[in-house]
Amino acid sequence: MNDYTLRILYILNLKEMTGYGLAKRILSTNTHRNISNGALMPAINNLLKKGLIYSKIINNKKYYFLTDSGKKLVNNLMELNDEIKNEAIIDTISQEFPYINVFTDINDFTVLKNVIKKIGPGIINLIRYSFILEKNGQKEELNDIINYLNEFNPEKLQKTK
Repeated sequence: MNDYTLRILYILNLKEMTGYGLAKRILSTNTHRNISNGALMPAINNLLKKGLIYSKIINNKKYYFLTDSGKKLVNNLMELNDEIKNEAIIDTISQEFPYINVFTDINDFTVLKNVIKKIGPGIINLIRYSFILEKNGQKEELNDIINYLNEFNPEKLQKTK
């Protein structure tokens, strides 16, 4: 599957669309302009042939829709994409921590990796939620999260031991 077919599937997962509508939403990776019918139609025909999309005439316009197989493929790809992103973030966090001098012995690194695996997905969701709040201009809600997170202070924990 090429880049255009994946984009077509993703867009049709959001909303059924005409070929013209698809062409207006997909930019060429080379020219950064809307793709031509010469690039779009082979991708659409390929998806039709594979049974991932189907077409239907509505008000004299041909609309494209995802089939159940197409929907399943898009959902699997999106889950895989999220899983890859989550793993990349967790790996990045794991790689950064050895440079912070917090370990008292070699077992600390193993403990830290286990903690990251447990709380990493929650942190990623928190980042995603915070992004949405920021994007939507919900400053008060975002500040509540920031203030709550700033209350966590490892130095306080060390004093209570």
